Amino acid sequence: MTIQEVFNLHKGDLQRMEFQLKDNLRSSVPLTFEMGDYLISGGGKRLRPLLLMLSARLSGYSGGNETLLCTIVEFIHMASLLHDDVIDAATVRRGKTSANAIWGNKASILVGDYLSSKALHMAVQLKDPRITATLAEIITLMSEGELLQLLSTGDVDVTEERYLNIIRHKTAILISGACRLGGLLGNASDAQVQALADYGMQIGLAFQIADDALDYCAVEQNLGKSLGKDLSEGKITLPLIHLLSSCNETENSQVREIIYADSPSESELRYILDLMNRYRSIEYALGRAKEIAESGTRALSVFNSSPELESFYAVAGYVVEREL
Repeated sequence: MTIQEVFNLHKGDLQRMEFQLKDNLRSSVPLTFEMGDYLISGGGKRLRPLLLMLSARLSGYSGGNETLLCTIVEFIHMASLLHDDVIDAATVRRGKTSANAIWGNKASILVGDYLSSKALHMAVQLKDPRITATLAEIITLMSEGELLQLLSTGDVDVTEERYLNIIRHKTAILISGACRLGGLLGNASDAQVQALADYGMQIGLAFQIADDALDYCAVEQNLGKSLGKDLSEGKITLPLIHLLSSCNETENSQVREIIYADSPSESELRYILDLMNRYRSIEYALGRAKEIAESGTRALSVFNSSPELESFYAVAGYVVEREL
C-alpha cells in the first residue's frame, strides 16, 4: 500500500475535518478566521489527523468524534506553526508568505494562543478526562520543546542526544499524541494505546530528522524551503551535528565560523553542503530516520494484521522516503 492510497481511503474523512476546521475558526474577532484560513489554504501533509483516524480505526472505533479530535490536533499544530515563524523570524511558510510577515508578530502570537486555548475548549465537549489530560500534556511539552530549541540556537556543541530530545518535545510529541488519542477513542487495551503512542513518537522523530536532512538538499519549489534555511537560522540539526563530529579540525573551525556569522553567504552554505556530501552527513541522517521509523513499526506487533495496520507501515515508509 502506498501513502497516496492511504490518503485516498480517508479522503472523505479529511475533507470533513477541513470543513470543521473552518467552522471552529469563527469567533467575534474576524482576524482569527482570516489568519487561520490563510494557514489552512497553505495546505500541509495532514499527517497528524490521518494517524489519529487510522489509530481510531485500528482500535475498533466507529463513532464520529474522531473528526472533532482531528480538528483539535490540527489547531494545536497550527498554533505551533504561528509561534515557530515568529521565533524564527520566518518570511515563508510552505512556499507562501508567512502569517507573521503579513499580519505581524503580535497578531501571530495572539492567534496562536487563541488556537491552543480553543483546542482545549473543544476537547471538553468529549467529556473524557484522559483526552483532555493528554492534550494538556502535549501543549506543555511542545512549549518546552520551543524553549529547548531556543536555548540551543547557534550552539555548535549540541549532541545528537540533545537534538533528539528537542525534536521529541517540539514535533514528535504531537504525532505520538494523535496516535494515542485515536487509541483512547476506541476499544484498545492500555498496552495497545501505548504501542500506538510509541509508534507515533518514533515516526515523529523520523519525520523531523528527514525534514531537517531535506532542508540541505531540496529545491525550494519541492518542499517550500530555501537552501540551508535551518543553518541561516542557527538551528543545529542532525546533518550538521554529524558533519562537525566527522570532519577534520580545519574544516570544523571553518564550519563554526560560518555558523557564527550573522548572515552566511551562498558560497559559505555551498561549502558546508559540499562537506556534507563528502562526509555523507545527509545520508547518515536519513539512515537514522529509517532506523527509527522501523523501530516504530515494530511497536505495533501487539495488533493483528489488518488493512489499517498496512496503512501504518505505508506512513512509516513515506516519512523517510520523500523525494529529495
